[in-house]
Amino acid sequence: MKQKYSSENYHFFSEINSVYFERKLENETAFDGIVKIYSLKTNIENINQKLDGHFFGDFIYSTERGVFLRKFDNKDSWPISTLIYLDLINLTATEINRNNSSWNIWKGKNLENGKFSIEISPTESIEFQT
Repeated sequence: MKQKYSSENYHFFSEINSVYFERKLENETAFDGIVKIYSLKTNIENINQKLDGHFFGDFIYSTERGVFLRKFDNKDSWPISTLIYLDLINLTATEINRNNSSWNIWKGKNLENGKFSIEISPTESIEFQT
């Protein structure tokens, strides 16, 4: 497990609606570093203002208008995190659910008509209307 992250660079993460997300490793934690904590940035300055100073996990789920992300309070706050929705059209960030999920494999599902379900553990899902 790495201990020094200051020398890490940003690398391509995902492209959604012509927004290019890059991430930089900031911390590895949990069971032998299986949980990765990142800084994110994009090619859009207004979106970067919403991301700057925050830390995120591997989870990203895209919709027609935006993305769901798992946000951490700081580099060391796992498993406490917040499910957020970042609207890439209106440039807003909505905090949906603060949780203590140690489950690292979150999954998104489109329920149609702008409604989504995010599975944050094998037994817990959160629904959100965009």
